[in-house]
Order: sequence, then C-alpha cells, then structure tokens
Amino acid sequence: MLSQLELMQKANEIAAAMDCGRISAAKRGRNPKFPYVPVIDFGTRTEQVRALAYVTREEALAAAAATIQARRNDLRQKLMDPRYRALREQYGLPRNIKVEG
Repeated sequence: MLSQLELMQKANEIAAAMDCGRISAAKRGRNPKFPYVPVIDFGTRTEQVRALAYVTREEALAAAAATIQARRNDLRQKLMDPRYRALREQYGLPRNIKVEG
C-alpha cells in the first residue's frame, strides 16, 4: 500500500507524462476582431478549444496551454479521489486508497 505522499508523487508523474497534445493556434475565428482560436494538435488529429477566440496568436497559444494544464490537473485530482478506483488501476496504482481525515 502506497502512502498518501507516494501516491501523490505517482499521480504527478502520470499527469506530467500524459500525452495532451501540442499547443497551436489557427486563424479560424468567425469574428474578424478575434481571428485566432486555440488548437490542440495530437499529430493525427486536431481539436479546437471551443467557444474561445482571441485577437493575437500568443493569447490563443496561452489558452491552449491552459487547457492542457487543466486536463493534467483534472487527471491528477481524479487519481487522488477514492471514487476513481478503475482509473487508478488502469495507470498501475492501487485500486483502493485510504482517505485521511
């Protein structure tokens, strides 16, 4: 059984290694004032971050990076949540964890 600290370290490693794609931006905005949209490139496919458009490419790239970081944080939190036993097991972590408190 892993300690809480060891489990947290493993969850951080797994989240950091997760392939979330590469950040990109495209000039696809419907509004001419906001032409750039954030895009996540997975190599074989791309995914546009919906409902976001920006004036500059740099803003769109920052939004794509924030989306990727949010996905990593979500995985990290789920790996530490006792309700996600099957997900932990999928990543090679113990199925059951102790809840401190």
